Amino acid sequence: MVKIERARIRRIFKFGLIGTSGLVVNNFFLWVFYKIIGLPLALASPLAIGIAIFNNFTWNDLFTWRENRNQRHFSYPHRLIRYYTSAALGGLINYVTLLALTHLAGMPYLLSNLAGIGLGMISNFLLSEFWVFKSKKHSPGSD
Repeated sequence: MVKIERARIRRIFKFGLIGTSGLVVNNFFLWVFYKIIGLPLALASPLAIGIAIFNNFTWNDLFTWRENRNQRHFSYPHRLIRYYTSAALGGLINYVTLLALTHLAGMPYLLSNLAGIGLGMISNFLLSEFWVFKSKKHSPGSD
C-alpha cells in the first residue's frame, strides 16, 4: 500500500510539472490569439486551452504515467479522446473562471486565466489518474 501511495505522490508531482508547461502554453497562446491576432477573448481562450490540453496529454502520456505504459487499458487514440473528454471539465472550469474574473471582477485576463487553470487542475488529475491512464492491474472491473 505504501508503494502505491508513493507512486501516486510522484505522479501528482510530475502532473504539476507538466501542468506548469501547460500553463505557459495556455497563457502564451491566449496572449497570441487575443492580443496579437485580435480574436475575442471568448474564442481565444478555448483555442489556447485546446492546445494546452494536447501539450499536457502528450507529456503526461510519456512522463507522468510512463510506469504503466505496458499495462494500459486503452490505445493511444483512445487515451487521447479520454483525456480531451476529461480535460474538458477542467477546461470549462478554466474558461468560466477566466470570463467571470475578467468581465465581472475586472481582473487582468492573464491573471484570471491562471486562477482558472489552478481550479481546473484538480479535476484533471483525478480523472487522469482514475480514468484516462489507469492500468489493467489497478482496475479490478471493466468500464
